[in-house]
Amino acid sequence: MSTPPTGGVSSGRHAAIMRRKHIFYIVVLGALALLLGSSIEFRRLDAKRAEDRAERFNPAEYARDFWDRRLPGVLGTASNAEKLIGLFNTDMEGAIREGRTLGRSRVHAYLLKGEGTIVSLRKDGLCVSVAGPDANPEVLICAGSYVSGNAVRDASGLIDVSAFSDTMKFNRISFEINKIVVQEVITPFRDKAPQVGMTVSFVGAAEVAEDATAKVPFGGRERDSESGPGYHLLKLVPVRLELK
Repeated sequence: MSTPPTGGVSSGRHAAIMRRKHIFYIVVLGALALLLGSSIEFRRLDAKRAEDRAERFNPAEYARDFWDRRLPGVLGTASNAEKLIGLFNTDMEGAIREGRTLGRSRVHAYLLKGEGTIVSLRKDGLCVSVAGPDANPEVLICAGSYVSGNAVRDASGLIDVSAFSDTMKFNRISFEINKIVVQEVITPFRDKAPQVGMTVSFVGAAEVAEDATAKVPFGGRERDSESGPGYHLLKLVPVRLELK
């Protein structure tokens, strides 16, 4: 009795296996294509949403929400002004650790609170002594019709620059915050007609460079002019400002 040939059976099995492999590869490739397509579509949707948010972003509304809802919660963390000024004057490295820094900047932002005596009045602010009525002024509390800088924004620690793809929008926030300061803090305070010798209490923000007191300490005499002695002053943007 002869044995039936096996070549045809083996070839059939091989072909079946190859078909299954082809089907498997097609399914895998299809799944990968679907996954990649979905991923690309999700990224497109995320990009579109980011663009929509950017278009809708309103710096004035953002600053308003920051001022009304977020900033009050951190004012209690403000450092004592007299102690911090003393640290600026004697241990700047220690003072730097107390501040907030944006990126690798050599300018640091601080929240300060305290009270002091108005030593003199300037068009752009009040020269205030926090060390006592007979001491030189160490602080210039901004009280003019215009405030510049990023002190309040950065000292709060509440706004992350990495959340903004457009630095112009990030900087615009400071402009809007400073407008609120002038309108809602400085102008009402000015209406109370502050005078030399009065005591003022404050909470505010300041930006201080690392070399700010390298030559002259805050409160030290920097230069003299026809209007009188000039002192090296810490510029403070007020968030709360009251006469006592």
